[in-house]
Amino acid sequence: MVPGGGSRVSRTAWAILVAVVLCGAAVFVWWRGAGETTRSVDAELVRQVQEAENGETVVLVAEASQPPAKDGAPAERRPDYAAQLRSAPDLLEYVRSLLGMAHAGDHGAQFYIYRAFEYCADEYRLHFDRQGKRYSLDEAMRKGVAEGWSDPEVIRRAYDKCHALLEASVAEVGTREKWRRLAAEGGFPLAVVAMARELQRKSSRSPNPELSVQLRSLLAGPLKSRDPEVVWEIGDFEFAEYDEDGEFDRESMAWEIAACQRGFDCSPQSEAVRWLCMHDRACQPYESVSDILRRARGDQMDEIESRARWINEKIDAGDWAALGF
Repeated sequence: MVPGGGSRVSRTAWAILVAVVLCGAAVFVWWRGAGETTRSVDAELVRQVQEAENGETVVLVAEASQPPAKDGAPAERRPDYAAQLRSAPDLLEYVRSLLGMAHAGDHGAQFYIYRAFEYCADEYRLHFDRQGKRYSLDEAMRKGVAEGWSDPEVIRRAYDKCHALLEASVAEVGTREKWRRLAAEGGFPLAVVAMARELQRKSSRSPNPELSVQLRSLLAGPLKSRDPEVVWEIGDFEFAEYDEDGEFDRESMAWEIAACQRGFDCSPQSEAVRWLCMHDRACQPYESVSDILRRARGDQMDEIESRARWINEKIDAGDWAALGF
């Protein structure tokens, strides 16, 4: 054995260990700094939308402020969340089934909790909250029948699905604003779309080129997911470049048809048809989204469908600039 050899090996091993620890620390510091930048950007996005919700003037940051989306990556979503939402007889129990995953940071679970709240708010506003009064189930059913605007079974189903959730403790289930914010902070495409919609709703309805640019910046990331539901939702946005002479309606319909072509459920039994028919008394049980739109704009439907195919060609090609995003 070489005298002192063990000591030299120990010193060498110690030096290597120190170097590894220092490198690891450097990587951790870099990672944390990058994470803090992302979180600060997310917080800025949320802060600005919250300002819009409070009726304040808002100027959105650029698209770079959004959580990065991989071009062409599928939407970050567990499909069963949406299916479970549609079939759940009691949305409080549905929300409870997602709370653990949502608190653990599952942005899909967070979004669909928000969507359950949003569904119930819409249904109650339609059936039970009218003329500034909250109607009981019996009152709402009688009024719906008397006025001929809703099927009593639809009203009963809305009550069964929603009344427990709307009466639940905030301490247990949170609020829809909280879950939407958390899902949007995580970059969940449909949650970002929902925040953009709230921004537009709270802003002036008059043509606003600056707001149009801001909305397109905010929606660019979700669109790159190529999620058919995102494509459908974009059809509901009013951008300043579309005037009030029907051009917006045609463009909106083109995006909706494009979503149907991409696989969004536009069948006669779909939620999309149900919502469209709330504003169209002429709806028939056999009509799909395309049927309803063709009845509304039959003379322009060939042009609208051609535009929809063009939209999908650009989405498939990733030509976001051509689409204005």
